[in-house]
Amino acid sequence: MAARLREPRRLRHGVLTLLYDPVPGPLTAIALVVRAGSRFDGAHPGIAHMAEHMLFQGTRRFDQATLNRRAGELGGEHDADTGYEDITLHFEVFNDDVEEALTLLAEQCFRSTVPADRFAKEQRVVIDEIRGRQEDPGNYVHEQAWAHFFDSTLGHPVCGTIASVRRMTREAVRSFIARHFSIANMVVAVVGGVSLGTVRRACRRTFPSRSHLRPPRLPRTRNGATGLVRLRRADFPQAYLVRLTATPPTPRDVLALSMAVEIVGADPDARLFQEIRERLGLGYDLSASVEQGSDWAVAIISASAARDDDRRLRETVERTCREAAAGFTAEEFRRARKKVRYRFARLADSRLDRALSHATREACAQPSLVATQRMLASLRAAEVETAWRAALAAPTLTTILRS
Repeated sequence: MAARLREPRRLRHGVLTLLYDPVPGPLTAIALVVRAGSRFDGAHPGIAHMAEHMLFQGTRRFDQATLNRRAGELGGEHDADTGYEDITLHFEVFNDDVEEALTLLAEQCFRSTVPADRFAKEQRVVIDEIRGRQEDPGNYVHEQAWAHFFDSTLGHPVCGTIASVRRMTREAVRSFIARHFSIANMVVAVVGGVSLGTVRRACRRTFPSRSHLRPPRLPRTRNGATGLVRLRRADFPQAYLVRLTATPPTPRDVLALSMAVEIVGADPDARLFQEIRERLGLGYDLSASVEQGSDWAVAIISASAARDDDRRLRETVERTCREAAAGFTAEEFRRARKKVRYRFARLADSRLDRALSHATREACAQPSLVATQRMLASLRAAEVETAWRAALAAPTLTTILRS
């Protein structure tokens, strides 16, 4: 029987928010979200990302090797990620191992020690990660465009820069973890076959119920440059484009624009794909999406072409976007709605994706999955067209990279 999305049961363990979504089966996914993404980095670009890395480098009970062996003994998928808004840890295990998995996550969050030798080693690892990102032309132009578009901590790369990571100190990372990793600043989502009683018992045993810390204040976002930015690097043989457009962050506005991007964007039946890939044969790489946080949202179009076709690529993107202001056909709208339904169906089938979505939406005060699904179903074609026209008049930055 196909899985169905439902509202998770909302529980409290002291000031900790716990979301429980029972799904029959032998496995359970856990997502622990801390509202401490890179926009909270302050004077240390990349420190949230470094803090995430150091959660795996040793605690009061376990050194690095023992910690990772213990995760391996539980047999599940154990990882973490840092975004603009939050740091997410996740674990998917057998139902019988949920208590131990929650214990290990709590050990990482509340008892990480940031050992000096492991920190020095991890600085080298992160610097290598940054170099790899800089060698990827698509990622490089995206980071440069983002930095121009946002004149705030939201604008710097999640990983930081080589210089900022080299300047970072162990004491600064320990301070960041102590300030942000409190239960008042966390959400835990549990999705799977484990019983509610087991989840309650595990939380009582592993998580404190009180915190003297309040959630950190949300840093302000500020828009920066608009218009056209040209970048040059001799080691890239092609031209790369990233187009960023600010949009209202209200949930319905974001959903309406997301539906429009489905129609205009990068799927094989979408307008940009048909124009850039199929009619003109300008390039291979093409993507379109909408990213959002609690108080910002951005429509992103990325594309590549031969080095000498940079102007033609930019003009094609702009022309295709402008022409879409005339409206969408009923057939285009039906296809876009069906694709969105498909993505929700896939999400419903994945315990881990459900847990991550439940927790991140709750942490960022966004509508639940079920509420979002209902909102999408109620969107009218006229709303989607209006959202696209509004985006065409909104602050926009196009960044072109070529050699």
